[in-house]
Amino acid sequence: MEKRKSIYMQRWLSFHFYSTPLQSDYYYLKLCNEIYNMLRDDDFPDEEISISDEQKKNLACFVTGYFEDVISGPGLWKAFITQVSELYGTYLPFFDPDPEEYFPDEINPEDIHFLLWYYLSMVLSDDSIISPLIYEWSDYSNRIFEILEREYETAPENFNLKQLFNVSPEENNFFMIKEKLKWIMLDSWLHHFLGKELEEITDDTFIDDEEKPMPEESRAIYLYDTMDTFVLSRHTPLLARQGKEWLAYALGKDHPLYESLLEMGEKKSGFYLYIGTKGDDLLFEHIATGTRLKVTSRSMDVPTGNEPGRSISFAGFVKWRGEWWFSGSQLGWGYDNDLIRKEQESEKSKMLFGKNPAVQREENRQLYRSFLKFNKGKPLAFIESEEAANSFIRDFLAYHNRSLKKSVRKQRKDRMPLEQDMLPDSIFKEMEPDLVQVETIPGVVFCDPDSGIDLAFGYNDMIPDARNQWYMSTNTEDDPGDGTMILLESPHINGKLMHYLVSNYDLPGLEFPGLSGRELLLDNFDFMLRFWKRKRYYS
Repeated sequence: MEKRKSIYMQRWLSFHFYSTPLQSDYYYLKLCNEIYNMLRDDDFPDEEISISDEQKKNLACFVTGYFEDVISGPGLWKAFITQVSELYGTYLPFFDPDPEEYFPDEINPEDIHFLLWYYLSMVLSDDSIISPLIYEWSDYSNRIFEILEREYETAPENFNLKQLFNVSPEENNFFMIKEKLKWIMLDSWLHHFLGKELEEITDDTFIDDEEKPMPEESRAIYLYDTMDTFVLSRHTPLLARQGKEWLAYALGKDHPLYESLLEMGEKKSGFYLYIGTKGDDLLFEHIATGTRLKVTSRSMDVPTGNEPGRSISFAGFVKWRGEWWFSGSQLGWGYDNDLIRKEQESEKSKMLFGKNPAVQREENRQLYRSFLKFNKGKPLAFIESEEAANSFIRDFLAYHNRSLKKSVRKQRKDRMPLEQDMLPDSIFKEMEPDLVQVETIPGVVFCDPDSGIDLAFGYNDMIPDARNQWYMSTNTEDDPGDGTMILLESPHINGKLMHYLVSNYDLPGLEFPGLSGRELLLDNFDFMLRFWKRKRYYS
């Protein structure tokens, strides 16, 4: 008789923020193995979808983690359905459960339908687009739900998990908050896929490290700072939200820290000149902009050997509840005139602290109004090459500046920051090398009233517009419908542009596999846009 494979405690605890099991963990591990054995014995309903035994083990932990979360909550699942309800007026995408029959504080069969789709979409993201309805016609999720429903009334709470979201209303320690964000973003049952993503990022960074290996200390510093920035800045596939938003919604709107979490600033990493101390604060000046930060001494000590006005640090700082906190790693240099000059000339470094958001919004809207006039009422222009894009943008900026009635002297003195982003040196260095090297690839220039101007190359054959001479209609040998979904998955098409394309064109092939696939995708388009374009949804 074949020996049954099992999930062991180490794997189960890898989805938690502690390493010593509680009594409740033995209960949930047993439940996890029951679900795994059911998954192991059955094939998935679509023969094209196949996951490994390791992935089935993680799926069992994932589903059991959901159950533990609901029993011990409110936690991440309640945070998810609350945000979905705010955005879309329903508790779940795709399934639109009847509010009279859906219980947000309990387990629901629709939850399992959704979670199976989410899990498979994440682990098979490089191979397949999964229809959310694949499990609606099978008894697969129902069998999982029956196991959980059987246990619902007697399942124990996880007191460590409850304590995680029991945060003092007066909590001012950013490091304590960051530890919670780290678990949410890297190891939690709902977002643990991001932990794998971070591993891939760091592995790719050191893939050529064998020839010129980085010193161990430098490597450790880099890895820690990369992790720190990832935790604070990355957006999740679900809803394109950051860790601070997930923690805020897990605590609930009535919690005093709810607004503080949503207002937490972005990490500002750059080169700073150490100025000295003032009371309990350390003073740093951002070299490129002259912005001075008062950094609380609760987050760092004066670096050894630092001299006021003479020592340079590359470091990151986050504003939390009105105070700047050091976050991540720090590298130090002595006074270096060349480094200072390069930073002060760097347009990218100058934008670290940005403009006042209200001022930037108004400038973008002025830009948008000018663009519509310049481009015959359309926010989208089709261009034949990189060179044509440069020419188009230069002509447009000249028109825009004239429309603002700026003098040449004023333009030179108060040059628009956006103009920097539109010149070839800055635009094309951020694009994929293969797109930059082929100057004849046609593209589009798009202007949005909120985010400004963006460019995309290589997708004109998929956009059915009378002005677009490169569109490849369906009566040709190659059906553009076969590739239209590439628009959704491409990192070069931002969220604003994708919204415009779907709202203004009938894009063939824009659908999930199976019956009613197009209607299902379009009805849940914003959710899927956040899912596929989380890194560029807002820009």
